Amino acid sequence: MLFRIALLFLLATVGASVARAYEAASLVVASAGTLPLILTVPHDGAASLGSTPERIPGRSKQDKLTRDAGTRVLAEQIASRLEARFGKRPYIVIAGFHRKYLDANRAQQDAMQSPEALPAYRAYHDQIAAFVAEAKRRFPAGALLVDIHGQADEPDIIFRGTHAGMTTTTLLKRFGATVLSGEKSILGVLEAKGYQVHPPVAANTLREDPRFAGGFTVLAYGSHRPTGIDAIQLEFGARMRKQPRLPQDVADALHTFMRQHGLLSR
Repeated sequence: MLFRIALLFLLATVGASVARAYEAASLVVASAGTLPLILTVPHDGAASLGSTPERIPGRSKQDKLTRDAGTRVLAEQIASRLEARFGKRPYIVIAGFHRKYLDANRAQQDAMQSPEALPAYRAYHDQIAAFVAEAKRRFPAGALLVDIHGQADEPDIIFRGTHAGMTTTTLLKRFGATVLSGEKSILGVLEAKGYQVHPPVAANTLREDPRFAGGFTVLAYGSHRPTGIDAIQLEFGARMRKQPRLPQDVADALHTFMRQHGLLSR
């Protein structure tokens, strides 16, 4: 507890001066979109924080420090497939910094060991917050945030994370549980294309695997918050991420989902 209080104090007092040591905004890849869809990628960055990384302490070895390899490319290819087929692109926010310095899918006080990482953390989340606010304003019928992750525990499975539906409160109120577990849900479309998903569509449940039930990003920007939009975390298995057809299949699933649930005009 004392360590956390001290860290919060340092984050508040040191962050502004450290921002001059490296350009935090350059470590975030972001582009505005024309669809009511935001894709976020917190864990596939490779960059160090500044030109002297040896002076910036890494996170504890007890934490997960490895990249979700391929998730950035997956998000970019999903966006390209959507644009090629429908002429519109999602918003994208990608963390370019390495997870060993900063975990952008955690609350600020748990995301870093050094206050020197704070400007990068804020740059990433300020951009997401700005896009969420814009999408909420621009698309009154609703908008969706999809946080893209990779996992190796179950290499052939896609896991859904919404904290048992909490981060998709708006959609659940409008359409019921089938919005997450029905045939026209994101997992439903992917399962029909031959992917193994969890929870399985036949289970018709909001309960999710506690390992992948949703992290900080969907909790921070989900529709259970007055300023949020519906938010879903998707964890793609390691072998699955190597399949060339995955980006197109996910793009199809997202488009089907958005049209079915009123986020796009038919």
